[in-house]
Amino acid sequence: MSLLRPDLSDLPAYQRPAEPPAGLRLHMNEAAADWPEAARNVLLARLRGMPFHLYPERQGELSERLRKRLGAPEGGLLLGPSSGALLDLVAMAGLSAHDTVAIPDPGFSLYPLLVRRHGGRVRLVTQGTGFPLEPWFAALDCRQIWLTLPNNPTGAWIPPEALEPLLAAAAARPEPPLVVLDEAYAEFGSATHRLAVDRYPNVVLVRTFSKALASASWRIGYLLGDPALISKLATLQLPYSLSAASLEALDVALDHAAEFEAAVRAVPERRDRLSTALTAHQAAPSAANFLYISPDPAKALEAAGMKARRLPGANAARVTLPSEEETSRVAAALGTTLPTPRPRQRRRLLVLDIDGVLIDADRSFMEAVARALAELRPALPWSDDVFRALKRLGGFNNDFRLTAGALALAEAYGDVDLQAAIEGTNGHGFPDLENRIQALEPAAQIVVQRHYADTIQLEQPLVTLGELRSTGRDLAVLTGRPPEELDLAWRVLGFELPAVCDAAPHLRKPEPAGLLQLADAFRAEEILFAGDTIDDARCLRAAAGLRPELEWKFAALGPDRLRFASPGDVQSQSLRDLLPMLNQELP
Repeated sequence: MSLLRPDLSDLPAYQRPAEPPAGLRLHMNEAAADWPEAARNVLLARLRGMPFHLYPERQGELSERLRKRLGAPEGGLLLGPSSGALLDLVAMAGLSAHDTVAIPDPGFSLYPLLVRRHGGRVRLVTQGTGFPLEPWFAALDCRQIWLTLPNNPTGAWIPPEALEPLLAAAAARPEPPLVVLDEAYAEFGSATHRLAVDRYPNVVLVRTFSKALASASWRIGYLLGDPALISKLATLQLPYSLSAASLEALDVALDHAAEFEAAVRAVPERRDRLSTALTAHQAAPSAANFLYISPDPAKALEAAGMKARRLPGANAARVTLPSEEETSRVAAALGTTLPTPRPRQRRRLLVLDIDGVLIDADRSFMEAVARALAELRPALPWSDDVFRALKRLGGFNNDFRLTAGALALAEAYGDVDLQAAIEGTNGHGFPDLENRIQALEPAAQIVVQRHYADTIQLEQPLVTLGELRSTGRDLAVLTGRPPEELDLAWRVLGFELPAVCDAAPHLRKPEPAGLLQLADAFRAEEILFAGDTIDDARCLRAAAGLRPELEWKFAALGPDRLRFASPGDVQSQSLRDLLPMLNQELP
């Protein structure tokens, strides 16, 4: 009688391929440099004072810190002891006997082991040295789909807009597969797939700090996904699965994020210089911290005292990018010279509100709200001035909420002119009415949207796509509109941009989550948010507080800009007037 599952009898243990006993470690996907000295000293001081006899208690605290930095909803992030361990958790939770998981071929050598140890079956999706999307559509009948972007060992990657048809097709199935986006190397690419997580509840994103925070020895990773799904996975995680030392390391590393980020940002430019310099070898296009080089360069590198990860049957090897000096050694061993570094272009992102910035929508929304209130509360005196007073107060950027707020105020104060009551709060709002506002909002939304279908004809675009592109910046939208009204905005504008809209409480301005998601999605270093309300300004300042290693700037637009602009903000009457300023160095 077997004491173990029969399907485990032929399951081989994970073993690293044979490698030379010594040499520069280019065969492992590790950061090019160790921790900065300042961060190391802080951590060592903490470890010296750490009580070793106590269980680690900081996982919840640091999960919350990371969740806020990434703009995830409450309960939408799970820390774990490495991304591999989290993938194992996903397999354990989602697979029954003989369920199939689609994985890339070539792909991460750990995947088949993780699938098979939970009774699943592997379906290999042939990728070559690129990442063709077509073969994945044939795998949508699998229980789970694991997409590694950038892929390991090739470094191949596709942008979010190219992946979108596959994600939409997966979500549209009667029983959608769980799509796992493994972004272990996302920090080295030109963008991430961060925005997919909030849009698709069947998508989870897995990342590691082994590279981004040079913390391979601490074994820390995290999952992002729908809170309902993440909460179920959390119940399966063993208690105290992250050591106290690892949690302290994460805390310190986040405190020193700017220093780690600078090292990460230098890798892609060095990778591309080495790739283009190769003459006797060829490197596949890579968005990771390594190159897939053929013909196999391992022998030449080993002769020069450097290890490479041989890829059996491929006549190729994976070579991780080391430091600048060491990369010059790699180039010399492969018969070429590493070009000198070029000035690196900073990743600059222009985030735009829609209403009042991209579109003149005031008259449209004012009319829709006025008509809705006339229907819901006919005796309530209402005017454009009251509408503007609520907008200036803050917290009412969403017009469904604004309508609900007006109804709640009418219940509390009677059918009187509300402007005096609004201005009498001195900017503090009506926290005592919050529960009633939330209760009234669903009904208000239905009526406002019905009238908005007529008033939308009053809207006009304020800028063209060509004018926006002339800034040379990445472009995105953060709006208080819900998804269905975002679609209407695209019709008015005649173009679309990557966008985060008011689809959940954590994305409602002035919450900073949307801006943080966009900063992550575009790997932005400088974020300029152009808005026309106090909620827009508060959103930007909250985001800056959560990720201070990035450069944040607010552009206050419109006739009310003096009411909410702060010293140091850019100010302009309109977005069209602002755009020429973006070609200059902003103050």
